[in-house]
Amino acid sequence: MTWVYIWLGVAALSIIIEFITTDLVSVWFIFGGLLAMVLALVDVALVWQLVAFIALSGVLLALCRKPILKIIGNNKISTNADSLIGKEFVLLTPIAFNVAGSVKAGDVVWTADTETDGVEIPAGETVRVVKITGNRLIVEKAE
Repeated sequence: MTWVYIWLGVAALSIIIEFITTDLVSVWFIFGGLLAMVLALVDVALVWQLVAFIALSGVLLALCRKPILKIIGNNKISTNADSLIGKEFVLLTPIAFNVAGSVKAGDVVWTADTETDGVEIPAGETVRVVKITGNRLIVEKAE
């Protein structure tokens, strides 16, 4: 009867972890824990409880996580800064070897850099924002 409570605890702990992380990883261990708990209730050997727990949790994780993530969508929280990606701006200060430049987007002056070291872009050139890393705009020369 002890293993019934242990498996119930595993399922409960998995629920708590899933609520905290919301990554759809530990949710599958809930089902594995409940199955193992049922097996413990009918006095199935511990080794088979473990096999059932690992097998069901692993299969559900492998087969269900990606499709469900696609259904519920990406939980990425967009920021106002994300709206700058793809936009073009005039470079205020040049981007030189190991020296970041700057661009003005609205009322904010951003540090601008390229993805590739050694790329030089003179001031006054038009650049396109390809991504944002921290407080830096990663840009490329607009064509």
